Amino acid sequence: MPLFFQSVIRAGACLLAGLIFVTAGCATHTQSARTAINQLKSGDTASALKWSENLKKSTRNQALGQMESGRIKMLSGDFAGSRADFRAVIDQVLEETETGPVIHLGSVGSSIATATVTDDTVRKYQIPPYELIQTLHYQTLNYLLDGDPSGAEVEMRRTVFAQDAIAEKYSREIEKEQARSAAQADAARAVQTKMESLGPALERTRSSFENGLAWYFCGLLFEKQGDAANASLCYRKARELSPENQSIRTDFLRLLRTQNLQAFSEVTARNPVDLNSLTRGSTEIVVLYEEALISQRQAEKIGIWIPDAQGTMTLISIDFPFYFDAAYRPEPLTLAEGSTIFGVTEPAVYLQSMAYRDLKEKTPGIVFRNVTRAITKVAAQQVVNNQNNGMARLGMMALNAAASIASAADTRAWYSIPMVTQLYRGSIPAGTHQLQCRAPGFSAITVPVTVTEGETRLVWIANTGGMAVAATATLSGKGLPPGYQQFNNSLNSNLRSGK
Repeated sequence: MPLFFQSVIRAGACLLAGLIFVTAGCATHTQSARTAINQLKSGDTASALKWSENLKKSTRNQALGQMESGRIKMLSGDFAGSRADFRAVIDQVLEETETGPVIHLGSVGSSIATATVTDDTVRKYQIPPYELIQTLHYQTLNYLLDGDPSGAEVEMRRTVFAQDAIAEKYSREIEKEQARSAAQADAARAVQTKMESLGPALERTRSSFENGLAWYFCGLLFEKQGDAANASLCYRKARELSPENQSIRTDFLRLLRTQNLQAFSEVTARNPVDLNSLTRGSTEIVVLYEEALISQRQAEKIGIWIPDAQGTMTLISIDFPFYFDAAYRPEPLTLAEGSTIFGVTEPAVYLQSMAYRDLKEKTPGIVFRNVTRAITKVAAQQVVNNQNNGMARLGMMALNAAASIASAADTRAWYSIPMVTQLYRGSIPAGTHQLQCRAPGFSAITVPVTVTEGETRLVWIANTGGMAVAATATLSGKGLPPGYQQFNNSLNSNLRSGK
C-alpha cells in the first residue's frame, strides 16, 4: 500500500481516537457553563463553585476555572480565597523582572493552534485582555474588602501597567490580523456581516482592552495616596472611555483644574460647567453596582466559500462562536435613606460590550484557522477521490469523523462577571445610614453603611439577577472594618463584619 494511503489511515484512526479523548467534556462546556451560571444566579454558589473547581483540574481550562472560582468566592464573601485564585491567574500573565513587570498574553490572531484538523476547543484557554483587566480590578477590590489597602495599592499599579502594556501590544496585533484577513476577504465577509447585528453593543466601547471603570478606580486610589498627577491621568483616560458618567466627569475636571488650568479652561469653554459642582465633600461614599451576569457565547453555523485545488469555490459550513443577546439596557440604582435621595448610579463600563468587541477582534484569526482546516480537508478528500483505493477512503472517513467531533465552536469565556458595572460618588453625612438601594426590576435592599467624619467609604453591590450581595470598606484608612452582606431570593440578609 502506498505510504500516503497508510498515513491517511493511521492519521484518521489516531486522530479519531485522540479527539474523542481530548474533547471529552469540552463539547459539553456550553451546557455545563449554562447550568452553573443559572445556579449562581439563584444563589446556589456551592454548586457553581464545584463547577469552577472542576474546570481548574483541566490543563486547557485551568485559567478559566481560576477566574470563575475567584469571582464565585468573591460573591460568597470569601475574599481571601478569591485572592488566591486571582493571584494564580495574574502570576501567569504578569512576570516581575529586575527591570520591572513584563506582560505575557496569547496572540489575538491565527498564530495560535494553526492545526488543520483539530479545532479551537482543544487549545489551552487564552485569557483575553478584558478578562485580565477585570481580574486585576477585582483583585484590588478583594484587598480592600479584606481590610488590606496596601495590597490594593499594589494591584492598582499592576492594573495601570497592564492596561498601558496591552494597549501598546494588543492594538498592533489587531491591526496585523485585520491586514492578514484581507487575503481571505470572501470568507471573512460572511462572518463580519453576521457580526453587524452586534453593532449597538459594540458601539459602547472602542476596544476590548480599555476599561473605563478600572482606570477610574486607579485614579481614586492614586488620589487617596496624595498623588494628584497620576490620579488626573487616570481620570482623563476614564473620562475618554466613559464620558457619560457624571462622577467620572466631575473628578476628571476637578483634578484637571489643579493640574493644568489652561487645559481646564479650554475644556470648560467648549462645555461650560458649574464650578461649585466640582467640590467634593470630606465624607463620601463610592458605590459600585454590578448588574446581571454577562452574555454567553453560543455556536452559530456560518456558510463560507473556499477554493479547492482546481480553484473551484466550495461552500462549507463552520461553527463560529457568536452572541445573540441584544445590547444590555442597564437600570440605574437609586441610593436613598427615607425621603433623602443621595444619588443615582450610572454605567461606568459595559463588560458585555467589551466581550463582544473581543470576539470581533479575534474574528480574522478564527476565520483563518477555520478556512485553513477546511481547505486542508477538501484537498485531502480530492486526493483520495482521485485514487481508486478503498483503504484510503476508509482512512479519509476516519479523518472526516474526527473533524466532525472537533467541529464545535470555542464558546469558552468568563461567564460569572456582570453585564455592566455602574458608579456613583457623592457626599453623605457622617454616621450610620440604612442605605436603601432601589432599581426597576430589582427588589430593594437595605445596606447598613457607617461612615466616619472625613472618610470615603466603598460600597460594592453585585446583583446576579436572582441574588444580591453587598460589602463595604474604607478607602481612606479610617472607619469601621469591612462588612459583607448577602441577600437570598427572599431578600433576607445575614450580616458579617469585623476582622
